[in-house]
Amino acid sequence: MSVGITSSTTQADAAISQALNSDQELGRDAFLRLLTVQLQNQDPLEPVKNEDFVAQLAQFSSLEQLTLINENIEDDAGTEATTDVRTAVDANTAVALIGREVQVPSDTIAYTGEGSVRLGYNVEGPSDVVRLRIVDQNGTIVNTLVDGSPEQGNASIIWDGKDAEGKQADSGIYGIVPSATYLGVPSPVSAGTAGIVTGVRYQDGQPILITDEGEAPLSAISRVSEGS
Repeated sequence: MSVGITSSTTQADAAISQALNSDQELGRDAFLRLLTVQLQNQDPLEPVKNEDFVAQLAQFSSLEQLTLINENIEDDAGTEATTDVRTAVDANTAVALIGREVQVPSDTIAYTGEGSVRLGYNVEGPSDVVRLRIVDQNGTIVNTLVDGSPEQGNASIIWDGKDAEGKQADSGIYGIVPSATYLGVPSPVSAGTAGIVTGVRYQDGQPILITDEGEAPLSAISRVSEGS
């Protein structure tokens, strides 16, 4: 009989551990149910250790506080206090991005006529090659950037600012036309611009990220990665 109890306890412990360590959201009700199952099925000869139980209660306390904060924000959406909280969170997030690479979805880029530019792309499925065609305002292909070993998801690629013949491109607005294939079959892909965040400014209370490639509002960011 002890074997059955021990087995149930082990399963309950494993369920809690898996839930806490997984990427899935664990609500407070689910947490309490798992904790109750663990206590009901524990071995009377080897009950849950005090320190383990206290740790689980501490985790629940933190979860409960976060849940209440989230509920209060949702209930008070639009109030001055909630707006202040959101503004503070956005400000902290923006500052934390300094030194990191961010990507903004876009099918155009403003080129200054000097230096290189970091372009981004997002592949929704597997692909074995990604091409970014840079076209001028007449639709003429200026250059084609090729990534022969792309990663699924977001990535960036450098355009040296030159055309297909190695000549420096003029300043102006250029289009970015992405394409991707996997075993000869087209894969969904979108283009964007990427840059390293060097600072933050504020416009109407909203953070605007300053990058080495231009500016972008925090709300427009689709990807964040370590700066290179």
